[in-house]
Amino acid sequence: MRVNICCALLFFISNMSFLAGAEDEKDVEIKAPASLESIYQQDLYHYLQGDEVKSILAGDTEFITLFREHTAAQAKGVAILFPDWSLPANNQLGLDHLRKQLNDYGWVTYALNVPDQITLNTVPATPNETLFHAPDLPSLPEIEMKTYRLLLTSRFKAIYQQALEHPGFIIIIAQGATSAMLVEFLDGKPEEEVDAVILLSSYLPDIKLNHNLSQKIASIMPPVLDIYHSNDNNWVLSEISNRKKANRKNHKLDYRQRELFGDNTSTTQHARLLKEIYGFLTKIGI
Repeated sequence: MRVNICCALLFFISNMSFLAGAEDEKDVEIKAPASLESIYQQDLYHYLQGDEVKSILAGDTEFITLFREHTAAQAKGVAILFPDWSLPANNQLGLDHLRKQLNDYGWVTYALNVPDQITLNTVPATPNETLFHAPDLPSLPEIEMKTYRLLLTSRFKAIYQQALEHPGFIIIIAQGATSAMLVEFLDGKPEEEVDAVILLSSYLPDIKLNHNLSQKIASIMPPVLDIYHSNDNNWVLSEISNRKKANRKNHKLDYRQRELFGDNTSTTQHARLLKEIYGFLTKIGI
């Protein structure tokens, strides 16, 4: 009998708690999750030295960049490093290694945080009678892409002004989708001139845009080093041969393409990555 009374009492208390909780939920304010960029920003402020983390204003937007002075006897210039749009400025896919090691070769480095990745649309492919199920094709929303390009280029323009305060050359090293959008910007022949562009696994997760990227790379003025990995994602690997053909057709003699073994998560490849970049810059006289 005592056990039954205790069980009934517990049941009554739990029901009362549930009802009270249900009423409290009406007053709870639902907040959107924090952006990746804000999380990365907090990490940079927490783990890195204060003088290495700089806040820069691009229009009305403040963003974070990691600054390192060169440590060589003679300055080469400024290397501006852009991560892929889902990664932090100090990611371990080669960018953090480059922003530190390039200092020994005379390069001042600025590594930027970039806005969060755009959500992909998935649209049905054109029906094909030979296929049992037509695949779904991912695409990037045009309006969101236009907004993202404006945000990214405004940051580039802001950091470019910082780079002009240092002597020497100005080069861009950029990963993934971010690098592709910077190529689109440079294809428009902007006022901001750079001396070389290094692309790391460059792609856009959109079939049409990714295919057009090959022609845009062949059309920009600066020399281009196009680096990819043998185990890279399919967006990159599907256009590698087309990029070579487009640059050959456009007589872009300062285009180089290099394959690194494995994938970009392999720390053993980071030294090779630096060596390829150093060799390319030396070849073009930088």
